[in-house]
This record gives sequence, structure tokens and C-alpha cells, in this order.
Amino acid sequence: MKLPVWKEGLPYPQPSEMSYPSGMTRLIAHDGRLDLLPFLHDCTITSHYGRLYLGWYNSTDAEICGSSLIRGRYSEDGGENWSEVFNVVGEIGSAEEHFVPASFFVHEGKLYSLITEMGGKNLSISLDLFQAPESSLNDWERVSVISGGFLSNSPPILMDTGDYIAGVWMPLKGDTPAFPAVLISQGLNISKPWRCSFLYDPLAPDAVKIRCPEITLVVRGSAVTAYVRNDEGKFGDLTSGPSFVFTSEDYGKSWSNPARITTMPVGNSKMFAGILSDGRRYIIYNNDRGYFKRDLLCIALTEPGEVEYTKAYKLFEDSVTEFDGRGGYWFYPCACEQEGVLYIACTLQEQDGVRSAVIARIPVDSM
Repeated sequence: MKLPVWKEGLPYPQPSEMSYPSGMTRLIAHDGRLDLLPFLHDCTITSHYGRLYLGWYNSTDAEICGSSLIRGRYSEDGGENWSEVFNVVGEIGSAEEHFVPASFFVHEGKLYSLITEMGGKNLSISLDLFQAPESSLNDWERVSVISGGFLSNSPPILMDTGDYIAGVWMPLKGDTPAFPAVLISQGLNISKPWRCSFLYDPLAPDAVKIRCPEITLVVRGSAVTAYVRNDEGKFGDLTSGPSFVFTSEDYGKSWSNPARITTMPVGNSKMFAGILSDGRRYIIYNNDRGYFKRDLLCIALTEPGEVEYTKAYKLFEDSVTEFDGRGGYWFYPCACEQEGVLYIACTLQEQDGVRSAVIARIPVDSM
């Protein structure tokens, strides 16, 4: 059985051997140097009626410190120009509730987001469903609470059963370790509570211990692949590795155990995976250069209909000429495809700590 990892026997390219996709352009969508809010993290991006909607969370201090709110912009010309910032939820001056992160998606022609409400670091309260208003994009409506305090870093995916599936994770709570899971909607009525399916028993004696088990999914028919960030943990007899891979053959209801480990040098950071319109799988990740070294962001691809990755490209590395030499760390990607172009959003953190939301635009047929 072929596993959704780098193809066995094929050497993984050294970073010096990787090229950038031909035709790729890169731009700054939200410039942190021009913003009063210093902390930006965890971009989300989706396509809706020809518009690109980009979101992120800001904090007035550091991560989930001070006030944390969800903000965004939209573009009607493929990312060349962006609207003024709109506010999804949260307000400056409120230190008792934090909203982080957001996952934009489109359902039945309307724009929604999954957003976690938190009371502080690791104090997740609930995972809520928000809907964009019909007129102004400011102040989205909280439709319902769909689950307990899970975090969602990637948008839900509609399966051919008519259910959505979302990769989520629970932060450390007292004696209960952090762990990944999936949530499955009750059909197309997405405002009802979503069912939880565990990838493994987090309380089992040999269960992997991961500090931030951020998760991204790939769905093809009944087969679901879950890539889970590894914080140098262990799973049974497996030593620590780049990232964990779980598979399901029944739409996420049950999962393979023990987990597999990728043979790709995936660094300690959030990944994002999906399937292109031509049938190729892709995964976006930080190439491992040491613990929390996030200065090289890459994309790997399979052949159409295959599960093993055979090709890898650079997306961002060190400084970028299009940004007047600005650079540093590039991390926490999210992506969507629109009209044959893959749009990849991520966080840029400069050496002085300023954070911006940046975009890479890649014609799908150029990779």
C-alpha cells in the first residue's frame, strides 16, 4: 500500500537544488509596518464569487495577549489590490475573550468561518460558526457553537457523503495532553453540533505527546489523510520525526494506528494540504532547518491521482526581492485555488518582529 509521503527510493532534493515555480509572483496583502496592531498570525484564504478573502488574527501584544481579534481583506483582481481591513469579530480593549484562529470557507453560496473563542493561552472555550453579513463585512454573525474548545487551522472540506470534515486540535488542559481530532458535520446543516472522531486515544500510556498538534486534511472519496505537526514527540516505538500521518478509509470515522511518519524534512510548524484541480495532491510546509527555524517555506506535489510526493519547490526563503529585501521567517500557510491559480497565504515575520500577511500566486500548470 502506497502511503501519502515522499516516494520511496526517490531522493528528496536539497534546498539548494529546489527551484521556484515558474510564473510565481509574490505580494504583501497586509503590511504589518503600517498597522497599529503588532502581532499577526495564522492566515486563512478562500475564493468566493471571484473574490479572494484573506483573514488572520491580530493581538495587541504577543500571541493571545492583550486583545485578540479576527480581521481580513478581500481582493477582486487576483491579489493585486486589497480592500480596507474589515473586522470579523473581537475588539481592542477586551482582554477577557480572545478569538483565534479563523478558517474561512464557502457553504451554499455564503461565506462562513470556524473561529475558536478563548479565555487565554490554552484556555479554549468553544469552536463557533460565524457567517459574513450580506452588506458590510464587519461584525460577522455568530451562528452557533458547533463543538467544545477545539482549534481549527484549516477550512472544513465537503465530502461526497454530504458531510463536512474539519481537522481540529485541543490544547493542553490540566492533566489532559494536547491532541488532534476531526469534526464531522451533520450533513449540510452546519449549524448543528459536529461529531468528534479521535485519531487516537490521547490518554493511552503510549500515546504521542504533541505540544501543538495542528492538523491538515486531504480528502479523496472515503479516504482521508491527516498530517499532524510533530513537536519532537514520540508515538509507541516510533522516534520523533518531521510529522505524523494518519489515514482513514471510512470518511474519518476510524483511523490507522500506529501513526506513520513522513520521510520529508518537515519542520516544527503548521502544514497545509489539499488537491489541485488537475488531481495532484500538494502539501505546504517549512523545510526543516532546526527547531523553530522557519526561513524556508516549500510545496511538494504528487502526480495526478497519486498519493506519493515526487516534486518539491521553494516558495519563500530568507529575504525577497519583491519586498525590497524584507524577509525572515515564512510560516503557517493556507491556500485556495481560483481560475487555475493557487494562492498561498502565510505569515511573514521580519527580524525586528514585525509581522505581515503575504501571498504567493502560482499558475497550477507551471508546477
